[in-house]
Amino acid sequence: MKEVTIVEVKGMESFANNGLVPRPNDVRVEFEEPSRSAPVPSEEGAARIATSLRATARDLGFAEPLTPWQEREAYRVIWDKDGIQVDAVTPTGLRHGTAAAMQLQAPALGTRLTILDRPEFPWRGLSIDVARHFFGVDDICAIIDIAASLRLNVLHLHLSDDQGWRIEVPEFPELVERSSHTSVGMDGGGFFTTSDIRTIVDYAARNGLTVVPEIDVPGHVNAALHALPGLSPTGTSPDPYTGVEVGFSTLSTQAELTHEFLSAISRTLMGVDVGPVHIGADECLATTRDEFDALVSQMASHVHSEGRSVVAWQEGASHLKMGDFVQLWDERQETEELAAAGRRGVKLIASPASRAYVDMKYSEEEALGTTWMGTVELRQSLEWDPRTIAPAGIEVAGVEACLFTETIRTFDDLTYMLLPRLAALAEVAWAGSGVGEWASFLPRVSHLAQLWQKEGIRYHCSPGMQ
Repeated sequence: MKEVTIVEVKGMESFANNGLVPRPNDVRVEFEEPSRSAPVPSEEGAARIATSLRATARDLGFAEPLTPWQEREAYRVIWDKDGIQVDAVTPTGLRHGTAAAMQLQAPALGTRLTILDRPEFPWRGLSIDVARHFFGVDDICAIIDIAASLRLNVLHLHLSDDQGWRIEVPEFPELVERSSHTSVGMDGGGFFTTSDIRTIVDYAARNGLTVVPEIDVPGHVNAALHALPGLSPTGTSPDPYTGVEVGFSTLSTQAELTHEFLSAISRTLMGVDVGPVHIGADECLATTRDEFDALVSQMASHVHSEGRSVVAWQEGASHLKMGDFVQLWDERQETEELAAAGRRGVKLIASPASRAYVDMKYSEEEALGTTWMGTVELRQSLEWDPRTIAPAGIEVAGVEACLFTETIRTFDDLTYMLLPRLAALAEVAWAGSGVGEWASFLPRVSHLAQLWQKEGIRYHCSPGMQ
């Protein structure tokens, strides 16, 4: 029997040049007698990657027990002189493993590379704002491709705001007839038909992502108020809004259409996909506390009545119950209601603007982005642990990157703001933390950037990237 040397790679130091983002849970490198160079995966040669389903995670080589959701997403990649083998327990795991194999650089001659991997968090998301500037089906599907390549599993679509309404609601056709044509700066608009939404959801599902739709209430509703005079107690409609201020619009329990409106939009959202439904509830500066509580409770009740989970921004935490999700975006706010929600069984999605808002400028000199939470460069998006920002007593479900589009007009703008920061946030979401991983991450994300360049995807070259 020939001698085989096995090197356990910890901290990714020896693995840094192999280009895998997010970093895997476990890597083994075995040095064997060389015979020929290892095959290189490519879109043209994808058949070189063999795949196989196994019965359990133990069959993949995991010694420790995995949770059921981890087992669904776990995978193993073996790359040696004979080819590339991807094994998993489910098709989702096979997708993850194949995506990882497509990222990897070929191992050295005579090397057998084994990757054994599973995620740390079940919620690994990307939120795209299509309300302030609209992006159509083709653009969203292209973003899904990028998200899937980084092993994300949630696409959160922000479908309404003061500047525009982007989804058909059968009971209220006026919403798209009157309020889908505007955007920030009057740059044009658009909306998703029922068929468009089905196309996006089907494409996301084929790539392992659930679509979480959001209609933001009771604030951020100027577009709805403009379309439906009955949402105002006075029966009047405000003018379209094309600026970037927040917090000035609100629904009212005193308006004749409010209850019917909330019921209709909840049905629309629940018809998008089978997962959680996001109801907004942030920045309601024009809403009294009593009105806020009544309106958010009403919207949450509609969703709960159908057995579905609710997602709300952190201001809505008090209206969530076991099985729901609260999304933290502003660490400056008080956290008592988040902690109380955690005690009720609500889980936290970590989206701190100082790390995860990829609409923040990379630096003050950048033309794109905003700076209300300062600037956010790549290292800030990588080196943090979501559990350290969570109030005591609330479980972290995962991480979500957020891209609001006040300054984002084109697809190239989108990818420039997303990349490379989305890769860093995907690593935090998959591995659980990016603290202390900067030196390992830089060569890996630099390799990814070469792939983006080959595919014609615009990205930002952050300091330290090659």
